[in-house]
This record gives sequence, structure tokens and C-alpha cells, in this order.
Amino acid sequence: MSIYDSLLQIPLFKGLSIESFNEIIEKYKFEFLSYDKGSVIIKAGEECNCFKFVISGSVRSEHINEKVKIKLYETISAPNDIISNYALGNNIYPVSVYAEDENTGILVVDKQDFLSIMQEHRVVMLNYLILLSRKGQIPFESYNKIATDNIRAKFALWVLYFTNYNSSDIMIKAKFRDLYLFFGAQRGAFNSVLEEMKGLGIIDFSVKDIHVLDRKLLMSYYREICDM
Repeated sequence: MSIYDSLLQIPLFKGLSIESFNEIIEKYKFEFLSYDKGSVIIKAGEECNCFKFVISGSVRSEHINEKVKIKLYETISAPNDIISNYALGNNIYPVSVYAEDENTGILVVDKQDFLSIMQEHRVVMLNYLILLSRKGQIPFESYNKIATDNIRAKFALWVLYFTNYNSSDIMIKAKFRDLYLFFGAQRGAFNSVLEEMKGLGIIDFSVKDIHVLDRKLLMSYYREICDM
């Protein structure tokens, strides 16, 4: 796949005609950067003044909850957005992002330029609204469930809300006693939930981490809980 094809496959640009995309490239500055494996692309706490997209290779996102010592990792593969859902609502990046492969290709677009692109091209605006709605639907659907002791809903919600729609290789690293406190669960109840999800092929886990094997399957599992 060429870089041009990759750009048109980025979720926020899907549906654009070639003519419209050429107009955008001619009018606005698209900065293309290359990173070596392990290099920092975004550092949590940095000023969020642009949109970033992975156009070749993949990146690894790291979300750290310092208070409860829980780390949540995910891999985002090209072509894809990188935490675009945070770009307009935050002045700082809430997560750190690292290059997962050699010569990882990143496209950078200034935030103000991207706002202008959305105003001029309705399909980009619609794509962004779809991206936001995927995040917005999760807490809305679970509002009543989270007020209960439903540990399954709490765990699934947390993972889904803080990961990308198309991400993979999702990993949670924490001491289990910190997870029990974070989710307000007794040890036995929490372990039973993990065993249930493992049996369904959603996760695997050890004493050191929890590996989400299939995010889409986790989403289906979560929706079934909400429908109960």
C-alpha cells in the first residue's frame, strides 16, 4: 500500500474523493515524520496542539493511572488515528505513545488546520463525530450498570473507554490487590469475572498482567451485560 493509499484509509479521511484530498494536501501543511522503534511520539502531559496519524508500522500507547498504579497498553496499527478523540477536548495529551516498529511513519496536522478541514469537508466532520460517538455511547449505556456492583461491566467499560476502536494487543499491568481496590471488588468476585472472560476467549491473565485477546469480543460481551 502506498503512502497515498494509507492516507485515504485513515478513519477520519475515509470517504473523501481523490479530488477533495488533493485540495487538502495543496492547501494545508501535512508533516511526515519517521520514528525508530521505541522512540517517543507523544509524551503524556505535553501540549496537545495537533492531530497525529500512524501511516506505516504501528505505535504503542501507554495510559498510566498513578494513583492506583495501573498501566494500560494498546497497539495501534497503520493506517489509523492516534488518540484523535482527545485532540479537541484537551490541552494536553493524556497518554504516552511510542513507535512499535522501525521507520514508523507519522502524519502530523496542526489542530487549527484540521478544524478548517472539517469545516470545508463534511465527510471529515462526520467521521470525527462517529469517532466521538463511539466513546460517548459507552458511558451512556453503562450509566446505571456502573452504579451497581457489576464488576464485569466496570472492567469492560474501563478497557473499552481508554482504548482505540481498532487497537490490538491490549495489556493491563498491575498488582491484583490494586485492581481489587480500583474496581471495588472482592478478590474472589474479581477472579471469577476474569475466569469467565478467559473461558469465553476474551482475555488471558497471569499474576502480573491481563491480556485482552479480542477487543471486539469484549465489546460484544459488554453489550450483553448492558442488555440484561
